[in-house]
This record gives sequence, structure tokens and C-alpha cells, in this order.
Amino acid sequence: MEDKNEDLSHVRFAKTFHLWALGVGTVIGGDFFGWQAGLSAGFLGCLINLAIATFFYMLLAFSIAELSTAIPCGGGPYVFAQRAWGPGAAYFAGLAEALKVVVVVAIASSANSGYMNQVLGYESNMSPVWWVTFCVLFLLLNIGGVAMSFNVQCAATFLSLLFLIIFYVGAAFNVDYDKWVVQQDWEYQGGAAGLFSGFSFCMWFYFGIEELPLAVEETINPARDMPRGIILSFGTLTVLSFLTLFFNSAISPGAVGILNSLAPLFEGYKTIFGDNSATHGVSVLLIVGLLSSFHSFLYCMGRLLHAMAREGILPSALAKLHPTRRTPYVALLTGTFIGLAIAFILHYTIGDDVMTAVLINLSLIGALVSYAFQMSSFIRLRLIAPDMERPYRSPFGLPGAIICFLMVFAVLASIIYQGAQSSNFLISVIAAIVYFVIAAIIYVWKQTTQAKAVETTLQESPESPSNEAVYAIHGHV
Repeated sequence: MEDKNEDLSHVRFAKTFHLWALGVGTVIGGDFFGWQAGLSAGFLGCLINLAIATFFYMLLAFSIAELSTAIPCGGGPYVFAQRAWGPGAAYFAGLAEALKVVVVVAIASSANSGYMNQVLGYESNMSPVWWVTFCVLFLLLNIGGVAMSFNVQCAATFLSLLFLIIFYVGAAFNVDYDKWVVQQDWEYQGGAAGLFSGFSFCMWFYFGIEELPLAVEETINPARDMPRGIILSFGTLTVLSFLTLFFNSAISPGAVGILNSLAPLFEGYKTIFGDNSATHGVSVLLIVGLLSSFHSFLYCMGRLLHAMAREGILPSALAKLHPTRRTPYVALLTGTFIGLAIAFILHYTIGDDVMTAVLINLSLIGALVSYAFQMSSFIRLRLIAPDMERPYRSPFGLPGAIICFLMVFAVLASIIYQGAQSSNFLISVIAAIVYFVIAAIIYVWKQTTQAKAVETTLQESPESPSNEAVYAIHGHV
């Protein structure tokens, strides 16, 4: 196994600014793509769902900010679960998070290719070319070094923000809520059922901000910078989400048109600047928002898999660092390969449209399992270790974490409701069940094997301990 002391702390580079850029950059793609399906509940329905999602992620973000300073070790969810519940919970929390980040890499690849195909007029058979191109490019970038990764992330985040601000300013002169929402009869759709089924899409405005603690080992002053980075990221994303929803819905082609669009921000640019060659030229640059999220998730995926391998949860080979760049290149290569393999298999078996729906549901299931472990870890540590050093404490405390924990199950219920009649959702559920069942079998096998090895060693020892001592080692006494 890789030496546990060979962590990433020797390449500490990130300050509050870098963490803010990473947090915003991980999520900002949600303002470019994905959220528009939430308009199925109507504009006001989507607004209500966004307010609920904002409250949910606010509680989650502040709780994670506390955990990340109390346990400043790379690995995020599995480290929190290990400290609160033990190795068994850590194993499943880590695998849930790994499922999410690897699948999101596949989703981001699909989103990037879909966007490029649409704006350039290519057929879907070009998708694999885009996947490989972007994966190779951003793999090289992430393997190249921590400073390079953070600097490129900062640039991508600023460009994404610039494109959004230009859109907001231009849209402000074209807003006609009555014409594009009210007259389209699209304020509310489907009543309570519409709200329930459309909620999960509003999560894309914040989905991924919880990855930020994975950068703790590369943060210069985690106790100060990590909570600042998380809170500033969340505040920025909150402003962006409400502005995006309003301005994209209240201008041509209206809420219904945006609901059915694959590139809502591009539609907004066409409304503001006209459907001309210049706008289409700029539209290619708009992919920077999706690429910003893609790059951030690749970064976080590498750190998670590396940390889990270092602790023995995943094969130790994944913990290897690049000999000169000191980046987790094996974890990056392996995770990206798995994500690409998933995308290729689904592309050639069920098609891109169905593939995206299946992967989104699968990533959300992994995320919610991970959220449940993180919030339960927060609650347990507050109860059993009230005197633990916590450089930052969530202002919402234990009540906020309990509410967030309960909301996880409400969100899961909304996803189940939304997908109950969909074969795509059934595929996602079956895949998730198979994944965790296989993980459970492997865990039980490893525990049994280790227990037998310990018992054999003790029996062969010339100074064999008493039976009571052997039982104590196995946890029976």
C-alpha cells in the first residue's frame, strides 16, 4: 500500500481565491446546461424548487465547511464517515462519492459533445471524438501540476462568469415576463406533482460544491481558507442561479422554448445579439462553462480516488503520485478511463439521449447516499465529540444538519417519483443496486479474509494469546 504519509500536502498552493474559483467552476456549468428541465414545473414552480434547493445546499455547504476544518484530510465524505462511524461506513460513503464523480465525468463528456454537435451542426456520431479530445486535454492539464490546474480553473471560472454577466446585462433590456411566461401560461405546471418531479433538475445549480473539501491537502491554510472558499462559492452560485432562471425565462423564446432547448444560454445570446454568424461564433466559446465544470470534476475525482486508495479502500496502485509533478496520475487516468468506458458502452447500446438521463439519475443516487453519510457524520460527531477542535462552526449547528439529513430522503423521494414511470430511471436504480451489492460482497470478503489471516497468525505464534484475546481482536468481547 502507498505510504499514508505521501499525501498531497507538500504541494499546498490553494488560497481562498483558488478555492472559490474551484467551487464556482465545478458548478457553473449548471447555469449553462441541465437546469432548464426544471421549467417542467412552470417558471414559478421552478423558482420555488430553486429556493428549496438553495436552502438544502446552504445547510449542506455550511455543515461540510465545519467538517472539513475539524477533519482536514483529503477524502471528503469517506474521511468524515470514518471518523464518525468507522471503516464500514467510510467504505460505502467513499464508494458512493466515487460513483458520483466518475459518472459525472461521463455526463460532462456527454454534455460537452452534445453542445459542440449542436452549435457546429454535427451528428451524434461525432460525440466519441469530442469525449476523447476533451478527456485527453484535461487529463494532461491535471497531471501537469497543481499550480497549473488551479490557474487554468481560475481563468475558466472568470470567463464563464464574464459570459453570464454579459448575458444578464443584455437580457435586462429584453425582459418581458408577461409575454414570455404569463401569456405562454407557464407560471405553474402540474401542481404539487409538477413541483415534486421537477425538483432534482434545480439541484444542478449547486451540484458539485460539496467536492471542495477534496482540495484540503493542497490548501495552504485549511482552517481559514476552506470555509471561506465554500461559503463564498455558495454565495456566488446563489446569485447566479436566480439571475439565470429569471433572465433566461423572461426573454424570447420564453419559458417553454428554454424548457425544450439543449443550450439555453445560447438561445439567450441569440435573442440579445441576433441569430447571426457572430453569435454562432461566440456560441462555441460558451462551452467554457461546461469545460470549467468538467475540469473541476476531473480534479476532484483524482483526489478522491487517490485518498481512498491511500487508505486501502481502493487498490493501492491508485495512490501513486507522478514522480516529478506529484499529481495522482494513476487515479486520474483510471477514473477517466472508467467514465469514458461507461459513455462509450451506453452510447452504442441505448443512445445519447437515454444515456444522459440514466447517468444523471445514477449520479444523483450516488450523491444523495454521500450526502446522507456526511450529514449523519456531522450529527454524530457533534453528539459524541462535542469538544473536538472545530476552527469553523456551522451557524446552523445540529438542527441545520438534522434538517438537511431529512431533506436528503425527501429529495430521493422526488427523484423516485420523477422517474417511477421511466425505464431510464429503472436502469439507473438497477445499476446502483448492483454497484452497492457488489461493493458489499467485496467488503464482507475482505473482512472475512483479514479475520482469518489474523486468527491463523495468532494460532501459529509461539506465544499464542488466550481465546478471550482472540475473540477481542475480532470484536466479540
